[in-house]
Amino acid sequence: MKLKQALKGLSLLELKGDPETEISSVVTNSQQVRPGALFIALKGSLLDGHMYVSDAVARGATTVVIEKPVEVEEGVNTILVENTNKAQAIIGRNFYDNPASKLKIIGITGTKGKTTTTFLIRSILEQAGYKTGLIGTIYNIIDDKRLPTRNTTPASLELQSLLSKMVEVGTDYVVMEVSSHAIALERIEGLSFFRGIFTNITRDHLDFHQTFEEYFKVKSQFFTALPKEAKAIINIDDPRAKEIIKLTDAKVLSYGLVPEAEIRAEQVKSTMKNTEFDLITPWGNTHLRLNLIGKFNVYNALAAIGTGFSLGIDPKKIYEGLEKLQGVPGRFELVPGSKEYTVVVDYAHTPDSLKNILYTARALVKNRVITVFGCGGNRDRGKRPIMGKIVADLSDYAIITNDNPRREDPKIIAEQIKAGFTQQDNPKNYEIILDREAAIRKAISIAKKGDMVIIAGKGHETYQDFGDYIIHFDDKQIAELAIKEKENA
Repeated sequence: MKLKQALKGLSLLELKGDPETEISSVVTNSQQVRPGALFIALKGSLLDGHMYVSDAVARGATTVVIEKPVEVEEGVNTILVENTNKAQAIIGRNFYDNPASKLKIIGITGTKGKTTTTFLIRSILEQAGYKTGLIGTIYNIIDDKRLPTRNTTPASLELQSLLSKMVEVGTDYVVMEVSSHAIALERIEGLSFFRGIFTNITRDHLDFHQTFEEYFKVKSQFFTALPKEAKAIINIDDPRAKEIIKLTDAKVLSYGLVPEAEIRAEQVKSTMKNTEFDLITPWGNTHLRLNLIGKFNVYNALAAIGTGFSLGIDPKKIYEGLEKLQGVPGRFELVPGSKEYTVVVDYAHTPDSLKNILYTARALVKNRVITVFGCGGNRDRGKRPIMGKIVADLSDYAIITNDNPRREDPKIIAEQIKAGFTQQDNPKNYEIILDREAAIRKAISIAKKGDMVIIAGKGHETYQDFGDYIIHFDDKQIAELAIKEKENA
């Protein structure tokens, strides 16, 4: 592709060089540069790509895109733009021949429920005979091939590459988690969404957005940008739902548990194996059984059902798709092996999500709820005592441990969580074990008949981040080993 084609639609402050230059690839990492590449220098929170322009040129980059002056050797094309983050979205779209225009993209945004909802929608679409791709927190899926993921929503250049590969294999629909970071950092710039789903909004990512109102404002931009011909599937039970509805030009389909919801659930009943409810819709009513546990998963199912109906899918296929999904990794996932007690791994890492899983546990458990949890380092510090109090109030015993401490002192994080426990009159139902493996093993070792052990915070993650280094760590794997050792003792 010629440089002038890659720059189509991009507002340039300055272009030095030959617009007829052939571009072999587009990259944002200097180590990925090959001869003929176009290198985009991104300004990140930790690293500034402008520091690596000379390295990119040395590796063979013929064009660099920058947003501040950088010395570049003679003969290299230099493109000065206002914002390289936005530029990568436009250049990526051009380089990969606008793959989004050849796909029907369904975007799911909200604080909780995005991952499970994407899995449910994908299951419905596949049951209806459509070829689907998935982009999300756990992994990306192209033609049933699972690919690792670094962010809930990939950077725009990577996103365009993924969409291009989905087009190549004949994908019909793409089901995609849309994070607040993706909206704020313009990762979804230029994408047109066919459907937009709002799950809910509660406190999260305040280390990035600073205030809850700013977080809500960013989330709402997704619905403001939805085209009129799209449809917005909205959880009307959320306190901010009406504001979202006012902001969007798309036609709205509401879901929830309240009577005014167009798609709603009644008579909800959960066990340790499934959840049942009566489904009420404008297209007819039925009784459903999910292989998912908890009231929060009823909301996720309603969002998926609303999406299915909005696409005109046969109700029978919608229900079959829901019932076919056996579970989602790290989302209230039962760990096999125990006989008299239950162990659950969950990704809950916000106050509201933690409260939801603990309320679910309390409704199901016959004896004690034992919780193992921590809070991530270099993230919202204000939620730590809040989460501590939630666990103190809803658990019979708790072990405060490491999550991903990153570059913070684990002891300080634990002490901040502990502040939520000391608000109690009798704060004796907890201990601190910073070694996460030891904490999990301790919780399982004290579990008795009828107890439930909740291991919260990391869910599907298979690593632990200590800032300067990362180790392999899988909550489910550790729990399985601990259960096996206990049962065989």
